[in-house]
Amino acid sequence: MLSRWLNSFMSQNWEDLLLLHWPIPAESLAPTIPADLEIDLHEGQAWASVVGFKLTNLRISPLTWIPWSDFWEVNLRTYVKDRNGRKGVWFHSLDSSDPLAMVGARLLYGLSYHFARIHQSRTENHLSYQSNRYGIGKSVPAYFQAEVPPESENAKKADSSLDRFLLERYRFWADRAFESSSSSARVMHPPYDAVKLVGCSYEGELFRSQGMEEPGGSPFLAHYCRGFPVQASAPSWAFGIAGQANQR
Repeated sequence: MLSRWLNSFMSQNWEDLLLLHWPIPAESLAPTIPADLEIDLHEGQAWASVVGFKLTNLRISPLTWIPWSDFWEVNLRTYVKDRNGRKGVWFHSLDSSDPLAMVGARLLYGLSYHFARIHQSRTENHLSYQSNRYGIGKSVPAYFQAEVPPESENAKKADSSLDRFLLERYRFWADRAFESSSSSARVMHPPYDAVKLVGCSYEGELFRSQGMEEPGGSPFLAHYCRGFPVQASAPSWAFGIAGQANQR
């Protein structure tokens, strides 16, 4: 019973996911991740992605009766694996339009969340996210958009090995203060029913805020997914306190 609760600690829906991807030199990404992780490569190439989506129907156990307002997120991430070969995501930064969710994620998981003003614009064939993170001394803006084909059109499905490498990630790591190694949690959801996009652009300072160069030009690859329900496990330290084996 306890193990089931820890593994389904949080539920939510992700909607209107817009994901933009660039090949990045692995040597540029390696210094930005913890020493106990390594960059995961696809055919020898490292990748970084900017992702925007709407988060709805958030519930946290055991207080699932508490309602939570919908909010938006924008994140910058790369793809990693640990010494046991488990693959997942490392978030360089996560911007949220909900300050309470930001604080909770920082405290529970150690994720690098920041409060930001985020605006989503959605029409039948266009989707954009505009974010502005407010930090000490300066803001970190980001704007990205894409042409999204109507559902009635025969859009190109995302089903290549690279598509699956970038999309089907079911674990994330975070760097918690006062811990000697990074901690992880699992996410569980249906496979992405995503389509490939054209007419995409990005401008901003998400990469620069993490000590990396901003990518030049349009993304190499972009995806849109209408959304799906998601469950997330409790943070790994909670399994230790409960005397449970860490999540697989």
